[in-house]
This record gives sequence, structure tokens and C-alpha cells, in this order.
Amino acid sequence: MIQETGPNHPTSLYIYTDQNSYEPLARIDTDGNYEQHIRYFHTDLNGAPEELTDANGKILWECSFQLWGKRIHEIEHEPIEQNLRYQGQYLDRETGLHYNTFRYYDPDIGRFTQPDPIGLLGGLNLYQYAPNGLTWIDPWGLSAGCGSDSQKLAKPGQDLYVGTYSKSRAANIKSGLNPTHTPHHAIQNAVSPTTHGKGITINLRKNLHELTWTYRKPIVPGLSNREYLARDIRDLRKILSNAGYNREVINSQLSELIRQNKKVWKDLKP
Repeated sequence: MIQETGPNHPTSLYIYTDQNSYEPLARIDTDGNYEQHIRYFHTDLNGAPEELTDANGKILWECSFQLWGKRIHEIEHEPIEQNLRYQGQYLDRETGLHYNTFRYYDPDIGRFTQPDPIGLLGGLNLYQYAPNGLTWIDPWGLSAGCGSDSQKLAKPGQDLYVGTYSKSRAANIKSGLNPTHTPHHAIQNAVSPTTHGKGITINLRKNLHELTWTYRKPIVPGLSNREYLARDIRDLRKILSNAGYNREVINSQLSELIRQNKKVWKDLKP
């Protein structure tokens, strides 16, 4: 969330710790007299806000939570409302649920209220938030990942970068990786639900790209997008592991690959 406003709420602009982060750093409130007030977030290990202070360090709001986000106590030292929870989550005070973009999260039970949009291909536990509530996050309600790793995703023009084919190809040319790397479509281009340039890819060394199950292979008929993606993820995990990549790096990049593909499917729905 970038900004919120309402009849009984000041206009609030949110600032995060990094351009790819969902951990809040500060918020700038503009009141009815157009005066701006900056507030600073103080977060715990997983990036959830524990305190909100003014520019002088005075505590305006504080809250303590149990492991999976259930409130223990919340104190407003000033008439100020703070609804950010786990990274990417916003508290609905009427229901007590956390809006998590693609799903709602129930902090009382530490689980989502809707099943994983990808079904069993995302794992047997359809309602799980994450394996560890202290260090794992799921800002979109789509795919959990380790919070520390989520800040270290490969950037455009780097090995294992995840993004559209067009962006990855252009970045490879600019960075000099084009002779050695190629963007691999996670869903075979011939059956992709979107265009070639907008298809989601992972930047692979060319010798590893040649090992993928779809490289210069005919289309496998009868598979859904989810089945194609699940097969590709299994294939990539094996290839990257055999090539000696760090397991945490593999998990982080493949989680991002899943997340971006799911978002494409969501955006394509009428």
C-alpha cells in the first residue's frame, strides 16, 4: 500500500525500507489544515510494526503480538490508527482479519481463510501462511519466502533474475550477460497465457537452459498452466541443485517465479 485516505482519517503516505520491500519505514500524515507530520515505524524480526513514533521519538502507538500475528495488547497514546500488520497485510477492524491482497489471513489461527489459488500444486497444506512466522513472509498471499532472502532477489541483468522476457533480455544486453544467459519461460512459450515478451522468465546460463524439459521439445498436450508451472519448478529445482546453487537462493528465486506467474494469471482473468 502506498497511500490511504478517508473522511475520518488523514491522508497517509507510506514509505518502505527498500523499493522491493514491504517492511514499513515511515508514514507521512497530512491533516485537514494541510500540515504534514512524519511518523516512524519500529518493526520486529519479520517486519511487523511494534511501535509508531513521532519525529521526536515519542511513542504514539504500540502493539505486541503472538507468534502468528494475534494481538496481545494495543495501545494508542495519541488518537492515531495504525493498521499495518505482517508485511503486505492490512487489518480489517470489523472482522479482525488481515487483508493480504489475494487472500485474507486470520491471526487467531495463523492461517489463511481461503485455499491456495494454485491448489495442491502449491503444497498439501492449502491454508498455510508460512513454515515459520518469525522469519518467513508472504506479502501477496501467494507464495511464502524467507524475509531475509526476499530482499536479495536477483536484479535485472543478473543470473537467475525473474521477470518478463522483454525486460530480462534488454537487461542482459545492457549488463553483458546476453552471450552466456537466456531468459527461460517458466511456462512453455507456445502455451503461455500471455505474449512472448510479457511471459515470466528466469535468467539461466545457456548450458543449463538446454537441460530444461521444454528446450526444443514439442508441446505436451492436455496440461493446464498450473501443471506446466509445477513441472517446470520441479525441473528447475533439480537442474539448479545439480549445478551447485545455494538451496536458499534456489528457493527464493523459484518462489518469485511462482508469485509472478500467479499474478499474471490473476491479471488475465476477466
